Amino acid sequence: MRELYDSLRPKEARMLHWSAAAAAAALWFSFAWRNPWVLLAVPVIGLSFAFLVRRNRRLDPFGQPDDDDLF
Repeated sequence: MRELYDSLRPKEARMLHWSAAAAAAALWFSFAWRNPWVLLAVPVIGLSFAFLVRRNRRLDPFGQPDDDDLF
């Protein structure tokens, strides 16, 4: 699979990315057709995850331990 992706031209790779995004959106809306809470749950989960990642990077930007006595 990796060889196939590496052999794609930039235009083909862009088309593959957009088609995957369109398929994900169609799948999301098809699930939401059955259960409308999915329309709200997926963005809320995604935004909360992005918020937590941003907050974690702001509090500890380089992932280094606070205790320098370990070494």
